Amino acid sequence: MRIVAAVALAWWWFSPALAGEASPPAAKAPKTRELRRSALAGSTTAQYELGVRLHGLGRGRKNAEAAQWLRKAAASGLAEAQNSLGVMYLDGEGVARDYAEAHLWLRKAADQGLPKAAFNLGAMYMEGKGVSKDEAAAREWFAKAAASGDADSQFNLGVVHRAGLGVPADPVGARGWFEKASAQGLVLAQTALAEMCLRGEGGPKEPGRATALLQSAALKGHGRAQYGLGLVYYFGGGPKSRPGEAVRWLEKAAAQGVPEAMTALGLAYYEGAAVKRDYSRARRWFQRASALGQFQALYNLATMYRDGEGVKEDLGLARKLYREAALLGDADSQYQLGLMHFDGKGVPKDRVEAYVWIAMAAERDHSSARMLAEDLLAEIGPDGVAAARERTGLLQKEVK
Repeated sequence: MRIVAAVALAWWWFSPALAGEASPPAAKAPKTRELRRSALAGSTTAQYELGVRLHGLGRGRKNAEAAQWLRKAAASGLAEAQNSLGVMYLDGEGVARDYAEAHLWLRKAADQGLPKAAFNLGAMYMEGKGVSKDEAAAREWFAKAAASGDADSQFNLGVVHRAGLGVPADPVGARGWFEKASAQGLVLAQTALAEMCLRGEGGPKEPGRATALLQSAALKGHGRAQYGLGLVYYFGGGPKSRPGEAVRWLEKAAAQGVPEAMTALGLAYYEGAAVKRDYSRARRWFQRASALGQFQALYNLATMYRDGEGVKEDLGLARKLYREAALLGDADSQYQLGLMHFDGKGVPKDRVEAYVWIAMAAERDHSSARMLAEDLLAEIGPDGVAAARERTGLLQKEVK
């Protein structure tokens, strides 16, 4: 039986839009009534600080009043207030969500050289929020903010160059941007840089450094870093394997809802390498990850039910789980589902249906699927191929 591990360390998200609000240190901060008095007297700084404070107190009327004070400060030209007001329009906090207004105020702040505003504009263009999606414009704004030292923008530029979003993929450049953001303590960047160091992507392999970066981010409570550190300790990607530590960090990541960590814990209990073998716990972890759409967990759970290992054999459930993972694009599940139809295991034999799924896996470079797909193609003939194409077309509507 083959169970697969959730070993991919692919963190390709973007850092979210940030308001960039700043208030004086609590020990020196004036009381709210004093701020209000100064704001009413026309102090732009007080208007901004009062808006920030009210925004931090909660929702509803406080946010609405916060927006009013921020608008006064923004209208007076204070870049920080313009940025914060833009983000409130972006998020619909204290005001009705209005992307045009968000863009207006963020652009005013960015034109004054405020890095956070340039970052937020870049995020709008990258996500196509209220504007046409424009990766070139996004890169431009991220670059302006990054040049001023904004860590989130440096990280996003790393993602852009690593993924080749609108530019040729440039792992060396990506690693450089992750280095800059990581040096400022950004956990997203530390985690991404650790992955590149583990793989030798954009530079030399540095497993020891990767482990240190993951430790730093994991100790700050970053779930994905905790997951990555758990994998390094489990598989020995760092100085050496530490199974006990692996499980501890994977459990921390799983507690934060990281589905891949749940899958890895299921694998640990299934294999009995880092903990005592326990198929019941393995199944429960695979189930939790499957409920979150983690395709490797779906595959593993399906395989347990297909083979009746640690559970009662249930071919119908196995087929259902393989199908869910197959529709998520998992080549292993597509291949196994095809084999069930090929062998008539839990379903009637159906060479055309077998070909549909096995051909999908072959397109994803699954070596066993490629060989079997060629044999099936000759077996089902032109009529079978036509039927398979029709079924594949219908399935495309279900693919996620």
